[in-house]
Amino acid sequence: MTIDLSQIKENSMVRYGFKILLMREFDIHIKENDYNRLIAAAGCIEIYDSMEEFLEKSGWKRDNPELGEKSYLLDNHICRYIQGKVWYFSRLRYENQA
Repeated sequence: MTIDLSQIKENSMVRYGFKILLMREFDIHIKENDYNRLIAAAGCIEIYDSMEEFLEKSGWKRDNPELGEKSYLLDNHICRYIQGKVWYFSRLRYENQA
């Protein structure tokens, strides 16, 4: 299943797929009927072409030099390889929206 986040507001199947993706890949649990939280979570996703691009553009390695290893980022569900890209979910941004 391909997830197109541009359709998340209009398409309930995309929202459902995104809910499952959040749960499986980032250990984020949102109820199916919590539309606003799903939309907020979609705004916390950043998609990069590579792990190197993520580290460079996000400033992660600069801000967290001891936590910048690829294995750490993947093992702790900070970054995930999805659809051939590196997806980053900003938990800090998500929690600040609550």
